[in-house]
Amino acid sequence: MNVIVIGTGFVGATHAAVLAAYGHSVTAYDINKERIADLASKDPKRIDAALYEPGLAKLVTESTTLTFTRNLFDLAPLLDTTPVIFLCLPTPAHELTLPDEQKFLFTAATQLAELLKKRNDCRQTQHALLATKSTVPIGTAAKLKKHLALLGITNFSVASNPEFLVEGKAVEGSKHPDRIVIGIETPADEKLLRELYFAHDNIIAVSPSDAEAIKLLANFELFSTIVRTFQVAGRACELIPGLTYENVIKGITADKRIPLWGHHVSLYAGGSCFEKDAYNLLHTLSGKNNPHTEQFIRLTIDSNTAQLDRFYQRAHDAGFTFKDKTVALLGTAFKQDTNDVRMSPALPLTGRLIRDGAQLRVYDPQALQNYLLATKAHTAKITACTRAEDAITGSDTILICTDWPEFKNLAPAIIKEKPRLIMDGRRSLREHYESFAAAGITVIAVGSPTITAT
Repeated sequence: MNVIVIGTGFVGATHAAVLAAYGHSVTAYDINKERIADLASKDPKRIDAALYEPGLAKLVTESTTLTFTRNLFDLAPLLDTTPVIFLCLPTPAHELTLPDEQKFLFTAATQLAELLKKRNDCRQTQHALLATKSTVPIGTAAKLKKHLALLGITNFSVASNPEFLVEGKAVEGSKHPDRIVIGIETPADEKLLRELYFAHDNIIAVSPSDAEAIKLLANFELFSTIVRTFQVAGRACELIPGLTYENVIKGITADKRIPLWGHHVSLYAGGSCFEKDAYNLLHTLSGKNNPHTEQFIRLTIDSNTAQLDRFYQRAHDAGFTFKDKTVALLGTAFKQDTNDVRMSPALPLTGRLIRDGAQLRVYDPQALQNYLLATKAHTAKITACTRAEDAITGSDTILICTDWPEFKNLAPAIIKEKPRLIMDGRRSLREHYESFAAAGITVIAVGSPTITAT
């Protein structure tokens, strides 16, 4: 089947590559010329640098049915025979208060409409199904359908086909999804999407609005689980002496009704989706005379930020300051196996540390360049390092922000360097906390009381 994918970010690039791997002929379009050049280069290193996702570079380089373009007019002849167009556009939180015509999704749809009107020599005989993959406010498909009709598009329909991908596991998640939700209005559209996803039988067919709601509410369920875990279980283990976080969680999740997912304590529920989608849900439900629900959603968002605030404040409470000190910041991606720094705890912590007078030595195995772009206002205060050990050398404090597995092996280098403080935001070094304290290093870790140097 011929398929067009608009947008080659994390979602669009992965979706395009996996569809091509199933034998579909896929053309992916984006206005970002650098990203398109990297993805089209067939160079795994360039692809990983542009969009690090395990397995993605291999799929892209090996595909013979995947094409990338940044020229919108390259799509014109393809529309004559393309039944499905996926819209994989960013939907940032600030768009919630903008009129539709100023949103990325509607802007792209408007540009695409000029080509859709001319398909089949302006006869528009090829039916076009436009499917949104991005998380959008409930009711977006209906608005988009009306918008395109007003622009003169005929013989088309709009569906919601939200993604449920996990960064770092997106390729595997696309190949073996928990479920595929298709929000459609007609049996013909359902048949078309079932043919597209021929390799899967776990398809849930609902209305477009139901599909949009499923995505928003599922993300809030995940977000609230993470936040609740570190605000209750994690906090209890920090405040009550003698508790071991891992033991407590092992006992809790032994109950078959309580899944293990989300019961890891961390600095922050980061990434591009969770907090943004919570704001989306809050915006959707506001003004509907339901103050308790609005309060609950807002409290969840605020509690996420409070976790980061508390972690940083614990250093001050223990008598540590950062003025004229060197901090080794380990991990800038919001989680392991990605180079995505959106909503990474490393970004706000960088700002706070520099405001408090610190110099930073920073390392991340994949996301360092994206971090440096995001923090370019602080370039003079940041030294980029190519190894974690180099970042540790000469540092007064070790701050771990990302759960990269390699950080678990740093105990010998840390004990040799003897910094005054370790701040472990991922419990990566939990096996060594007592050894650090015995070596004269104070440990502040999420999910544990402060362990003072002995």
